[in-house]
Amino acid sequence: MHEASFYIKLENHEVQCTLCPRKCIISEGKFGDCHARRNRDGVLSSEVFGRLSAQNTDPIEKKPLYHFYPGSSILSIGTIGCNMHCSFCQNHHLSQCKYRKPSIISNSSPHDIGQAVLQTANNTGIAFTYNEPVVNYEFIMDTARLVKMENKHTAMISNGYINRDPLHMLLEYIDAFNIDLKSFSDDFYKRYSKASLKPVLKTIKRIAKSGKHLELTNLIIPQANSDEYEFEAMCKWIADETGKDTVLHLSRYFPRHELDQYPTPPEMLFDLYDIARSHLNHVYLGNMATELHSNTYCPECNNLLIERTYYHIIFKGLDMNGNCKKCSTKVIKHI
Repeated sequence: MHEASFYIKLENHEVQCTLCPRKCIISEGKFGDCHARRNRDGVLSSEVFGRLSAQNTDPIEKKPLYHFYPGSSILSIGTIGCNMHCSFCQNHHLSQCKYRKPSIISNSSPHDIGQAVLQTANNTGIAFTYNEPVVNYEFIMDTARLVKMENKHTAMISNGYINRDPLHMLLEYIDAFNIDLKSFSDDFYKRYSKASLKPVLKTIKRIAKSGKHLELTNLIIPQANSDEYEFEAMCKWIADETGKDTVLHLSRYFPRHELDQYPTPPEMLFDLYDIARSHLNHVYLGNMATELHSNTYCPECNNLLIERTYYHIIFKGLDMNGNCKKCSTKVIKHI
């Protein structure tokens, strides 16, 4: 048993988890809402510590992280469980399955993962991804400490549903985040994700303020979060609160899990892309073949800097320091 961080002991052997905004009160022997943390005799235990459901070496652009060491590979790991329950989840076989299901395929220690990071060729570090990393908080912290000691980089792909204190500790060891901003509507979060918007916005602002690398992803679902006025309000909020250089990925939805909605029409994504670009300097389209909307351009002179074909990239107008060769504007801070 690996004792969890961030919980309060209550009467009658109950505990309250304080890791995320759900603040689950968990009776003895029961699991929290994330299916990853369990009350064992009045002690909150991480049931997924070191139990991996996936381990792969991916292009860093697949996370997606387009402005964080572009062109490199990153060792990517995940377990099971999530503190949201999105009806449209694209990885529901991992995030929404329960502890005893056979998706857990291997046992690894933080030391094992640290060694794998060092032994993987052309590898920039470790990405915590696939399911929701927050629910495996203790393993992430232990692993990230070791990886940082070896001067490798750490990334986290998350829904951003985490409380202030654990996030504050996490920021010391995670270099880059991609936060899934699912919508700019609290009603959407409640209906489709069984969560709320405000804590996610707070997380995004805190990451931006910390100076750590931040990219955002918005999965566009027709008739759910595709309203243009609401979408533009979100883009304005991003520009105002985290800066116009914040990278925004707009991703095409396909039917998954419990939501049988039609796929996002490409024309809808193109229209939203144009709206986003009127407020943000770097917007990309994902889950569809469109090279023009995957390239990186200089926001000052529109010089083509990075050309992308799926996950294959070619450096065009970018110098070794991440500056535009034409006008010297700094575009990629981590290269």
